Amino acid sequence: MDAKYRLVADQLIAAIDRGEYPVGSVLPPLRELTARFDVARGTARAAVAVLVGEGLAVVRQGVGTLVCASRPTSRPTPPPPPASPRPGLPEVVLSGWTSADAEVATRLGVASGSLVVHRIRHHRTGRRVVQIDQQWVPAEVAGRIEEHTGQDIADRDDTPYANLTDLMRQAGLNPVVAAVTLSARMPEQPECATMRIQATRPVLVAHHVVHDSTGRPVETTTTVGSADRATPMFTIPVS
Repeated sequence: MDAKYRLVADQLIAAIDRGEYPVGSVLPPLRELTARFDVARGTARAAVAVLVGEGLAVVRQGVGTLVCASRPTSRPTPPPPPASPRPGLPEVVLSGWTSADAEVATRLGVASGSLVVHRIRHHRTGRRVVQIDQQWVPAEVAGRIEEHTGQDIADRDDTPYANLTDLMRQAGLNPVVAAVTLSARMPEQPECATMRIQATRPVLVAHHVVHDSTGRPVETTTTVGSADRATPMFTIPVS
């Protein structure tokens, strides 16, 4: 199922296509969107970010979010991703905007509900997924990366790179892993399905935070890996 922000964004896009919000009009403010769709403020903000990212709207200080285009009836088909990632490298399976929950916000040093980029990566042995990474990057950092490199890390088709270290370095962030915590627990149902493991087999969990050269958090990742001895060594990427 799509995240809530994507569902809200799709409804706003449909309203633009119907002419409910013509080009040049102002979208409802966040407080109105939260009430209309019964979502949190961060979710509404992420939905608006989708429209901005797709070139359908633009934010104007003191005015609001202006509709600047409608979705064309036919869009060019993006080139398909590679059939499979190179051996040993993780594969980005999801990337988009979301709002940070309390735990992620604490790790990144931002307010709960702040807009962040959420990326999910899979590590495979053959066709089997043996490790799942969930990565969050603050909106400010994502914007800086795009400004310096032209890469939109919230768009999987635009930036399919599994490792963001080089992009962060090009943006002058000099990422360094500053904190790592490790634990073990029983797997959740989606993890069992993705990694094809039994609910009675424990998984290893790592939370790590990456800081820039000033000590500011620029990325955090939660990694879940199979504790099966037959799988590769549990790895923690820098970014």
